[in-house]
Amino acid sequence: MAARPIAAGSISFGLVSIPVKLYTATRPKSVSFNLLHAKDKSRIQQKIYCPADDAIIDRSELVRGYQIEKGVYVTFTDEELEKLEAHEDHAVAISEFVPLEQVDPVYFENSYHLGCSPESARAYKLLATAMTESKRVALAHFTMRNKEHLVIIRPYEGGLMLHTMYYADEVVAEADVDRGQNAKTSDKELELAQRLIDDLTEKKFDPSKYHDEFRERVQEAAQRKAAGEEAVTATPTEPRGKVIDLMSALKASLEKRGTAEKAEKTEEAEATAEEEPKQAAAASSRSGGRSSEASHTRSHTKTRKRK
Repeated sequence: MAARPIAAGSISFGLVSIPVKLYTATRPKSVSFNLLHAKDKSRIQQKIYCPADDAIIDRSELVRGYQIEKGVYVTFTDEELEKLEAHEDHAVAISEFVPLEQVDPVYFENSYHLGCSPESARAYKLLATAMTESKRVALAHFTMRNKEHLVIIRPYEGGLMLHTMYYADEVVAEADVDRGQNAKTSDKELELAQRLIDDLTEKKFDPSKYHDEFRERVQEAAQRKAAGEEAVTATPTEPRGKVIDLMSALKASLEKRGTAEKAEKTEEAEATAEEEPKQAAAASSRSGGRSSEASHTRSHTKTRKRK
């Protein structure tokens, strides 16, 4: 079934304007449940309760309130909010281009495919190709559903993708989180960690390898229950113990993947390579000492013969 656009707009940079359409790029498939009355399995209804009146009230009695301090609200009518909302002019106005690696993924929110119409195909293709070759992405503002969004446009699979983004003040500061800045690690631990990372590294990300196993188990159990069968419980995973010896844990991880022996051989080879110059120097020193001693003996013997 052909995808249906959820919004339309026009990318503009300089004097160039490219009509585009937005298509949903992702569809979350998390498991959701409805609350039922255990007695008769009927779906419950949620009522709006006012604790001050101790009564159930109708939705028509509700107004929107904005909390300016704890327990203190100012109210807005729908008409007042309409005047404050951004008016959709459907323009995706590019303000600047930056390298993609300069935009941290923490700012990414939702993803949308950007499609084009036949009349804008040439300009669309030109922009996508130019951005791909220059390795740049575009930052812009876009109003959708009466909300202003900071967005990023990037090349994707020969076309363009639009991501809505969080504003800077919406991202939690890293200073508020303990990130182990003062923890100490050894060079050997770092070397083993890098070896483990190298062993787990793939050349390309393959998203098809990963599945929502919980969702699949729930769906399978639901089908079994519907068919009158007993739901099969998942095999419990072995609990992981607390890491006490980091070095041992790294070596065990490498051993589990069959690379510990290779790592140990590499360590032995490196140790041997370090010892060989020392042994050669010691041997040379001992040889030099013996040679000097023999020379001294021969010299002493010759002196006695002359006498």
